[in-house]
Amino acid sequence: MRDIFATLEFLKTHIKTRNEFEKVNLTQALGCILYEDIFVQKNLPAFDNSALDGYALNYAFKNEMLKIKGSILAGDKNTYILGENECYKIMTGAKIPQNANTVLMFEEALLENEKLNAKNAKENNAIRFKGEEAKLGELLFQKGEKITSGMIAMLAAQGIYELKVVKKMRVGIFSSGDELVEPWEKADEYSIYNANAFGIYAILQDYADVEYLGLVKDDLNAYKNLLDGKHFDILISSGGASMGEADFIKQALSECDFNPIFEKVNAKLCKHVKLYSKKDMLFLALPGNPLASLVSTHIFAKNILHLLYVGNLLEFDRAKLTKELNFKGQRNDFAFGELNHGYFKPSEAKFGSGMLKPLCENTHILITQIDDTKLTKDQEVKVLKI
Repeated sequence: MRDIFATLEFLKTHIKTRNEFEKVNLTQALGCILYEDIFVQKNLPAFDNSALDGYALNYAFKNEMLKIKGSILAGDKNTYILGENECYKIMTGAKIPQNANTVLMFEEALLENEKLNAKNAKENNAIRFKGEEAKLGELLFQKGEKITSGMIAMLAAQGIYELKVVKKMRVGIFSSGDELVEPWEKADEYSIYNANAFGIYAILQDYADVEYLGLVKDDLNAYKNLLDGKHFDILISSGGASMGEADFIKQALSECDFNPIFEKVNAKLCKHVKLYSKKDMLFLALPGNPLASLVSTHIFAKNILHLLYVGNLLEFDRAKLTKELNFKGQRNDFAFGELNHGYFKPSEAKFGSGMLKPLCENTHILITQIDDTKLTKDQEVKVLKI
């Protein structure tokens, strides 16, 4: 039985990249993964321009009384040239006139007899130079990067509206258990609302095209009908994955010709995670306890998708501990906490596999190595964003 890190490395040899793309526009691109490198199409800024409203001048003449030749507005494409002892009133974003090398903001300007006293001018001030942020032909974004809102703004600034992204996997999610009812239904005292499926859906919705398939009762034929009748890249179940008398998933998978990739993990919370395959379809069985299910989604489902998309694993964040921690060892263990400025501060609250609060009150989890029994203050550790 492998631990978390060994299991993830093992998956690299068993999950092959699908290498399929689709074209999307910028309104559809958030959360998608770039299929190819993107290069700078247009210098950013495209031309030397003013960073503020003020006066454009040549710093060499700052101690002279400068004639104000006129105003340059943003969007004016004409070429203006400064002579000796001259300046232009200029607006934010407007094109810098030739021979100007600094801008004096209006608030610091002194006007005398309709001329500018520029003694407060600073050298090389408030000019945004052509290409200082991005130069034509440079690599802008790399293949495999997940598209963020900032990246979308940058792509728009490059005049890139349509682009190739890795085709999203189709993921089907269901929960099992006769004790479960849906959040929109009325639960009696001894029924449990189905939290897992919606937590899994929320975690994966930026990574894949996710469909919720509903509740499946604890019945072998119900599992088999679902496995035979659905066509997804990945099916994910929550519950029915352990050794209980009504946990039929393993038998159903076997009878539907799914082959195991791994069936247990030497880790707290993740012990009963299973992964099976049948042709191009994967089946990820997650524990039924909410914390175990959702932590396993962060660790395994997201990494499986990333392997399918780009062929490598997601990177863990590295941080330094703010305090000493002790563990039993011999398996991966966890500590919930917050990551700030490179330091991981563990939570003082205890957690159990059936809880949900740790996911609401923390930003990251620390995952130990199996032989870790004591972690010291300032020791570097691996943490995962949740």
